[in-house]
Amino acid sequence: MKPICGLMLFTVLLLAGCIDGEASATNESSDEKHAETTKEEGPSAGELKEDHFTESPQAPDDSELTDIGSTYSDEDGKLKLHAYTEEEQQLTVGPMNVTVKEAKFMNYKPSPDLIDFFHGFTHEETDFNYVKLRVIVENTSDHEVNFAPVSHLETNNGEKKSFVDDFYLEELHGDYTPGEVRKGQLGFILEKADAEKLKDVTFQTSDAFRGEESMKKGEEYTISF
Repeated sequence: MKPICGLMLFTVLLLAGCIDGEASATNESSDEKHAETTKEEGPSAGELKEDHFTESPQAPDDSELTDIGSTYSDEDGKLKLHAYTEEEQQLTVGPMNVTVKEAKFMNYKPSPDLIDFFHGFTHEETDFNYVKLRVIVENTSDHEVNFAPVSHLETNNGEKKSFVDDFYLEELHGDYTPGEVRKGQLGFILEKADAEKLKDVTFQTSDAFRGEESMKKGEEYTISF
């Protein structure tokens, strides 16, 4: 009898092990399906990248500043929104694609620690108005291209600025490697414009250069406020 009892006990233990193994495999499969579903339902990396712009250390984050007359303050200073347009513009200069996501005209009172920085851009470094663009620039070619999304600009009252006046310093001007995409902001201080007088700003891109050769003449675009 003892050998038979031992065999029966072994059989029971073997069956129990098989059942536990099947249950574990089923749970693992369920967990994998849940993980896959969660990954598919969340936003893609491309979607997150498309909407993400790194904020500049030179100015407060104005991403939520969309109501005319509203203000925003942080450790960098205080902004007041004079004018805003979110009408997207797209243009092509040879192999270079430029998307202007939005434009704002704001008043800025920098924090004391930033005043010296702005002294190099204006004599009114404690309180000034400026126009800001948020752009995406892409080199669609398979070779390096030198390009500036803003070579110079002119307001409706005749004030002019060039790319060297951009205080955001996000390296949107220069050599773009094959397929490179850059996203960022450009800011230009306007000393002859206020909320009532600024109606529009005309921007001119640079040519698209391959080495010293101009591949395509620059394009002009106008932002109306």
